[in-house]
Amino acid sequence: MEHNNIITAQERKNKSIAILVSQGVPYIEHLPLRYETEEVTPRDKKEVIERAVCSFATIMSAFSIAKGEYTEERKAYMQDFFGGKHKTFNLLTPKEEKVITAQANENEIMQAIYKYEAIWVLLWALGIVEELSFPNETCDSDLVMDAMLKFRSEGLDDFMEHTTLCPLEEILQALDLHYRYHWAAVNARVNGSDPAGIDEDIVMERRAGLEWLCCKGEENDNLTDIYNAWDYPELDT
Repeated sequence: MEHNNIITAQERKNKSIAILVSQGVPYIEHLPLRYETEEVTPRDKKEVIERAVCSFATIMSAFSIAKGEYTEERKAYMQDFFGGKHKTFNLLTPKEEKVITAQANENEIMQAIYKYEAIWVLLWALGIVEELSFPNETCDSDLVMDAMLKFRSEGLDDFMEHTTLCPLEEILQALDLHYRYHWAAVNARVNGSDPAGIDEDIVMERRAGLEWLCCKGEENDNLTDIYNAWDYPELDT
């Protein structure tokens, strides 16, 4: 991704507020700015694809565990998937590895399942999802499934060839907007006010995916650390 058509964080904030106003979403002027473009190191397409694949496979395993269907055969298949053909086992987070190896507790299983919306953001960044719509309805799980099954059958090289990472400025704009959506949802929950239709869980996970896209090289960017940016994103409002 190249830093073309750079705009400031203040300009992104102004654009986000204009969108919020048009949608009837509450906002506050003094909510801080997010990143300036030069503060962010763009992620490369390969690591975005690998992150989506690792998270998706973890989610599918979590669903199987929740249904009591995660057999030893299924577990062996998943471990072979990561350690064999796609060689991504070392790219799993500690939480994901616990799920894949059937060592996660009930809360960790549910947290893994919620990551569907974060994957949706990654697929948007890869051009597979056309837009990040208003966060009031869950993502299209069939589209996510189709994209990830295509990866499994055709591999990384094909996925790399047929995807294009969107410009950093678009990612930063989406992050700024979802940051403000998130504030509106939290504010509504705390004060018992109208969230304007925003689903807090959806916007939180979408923001988490966007935050991960923008934190390359930060202190918490090592996926093998317990408190890494994917499992423990910084989501202050």
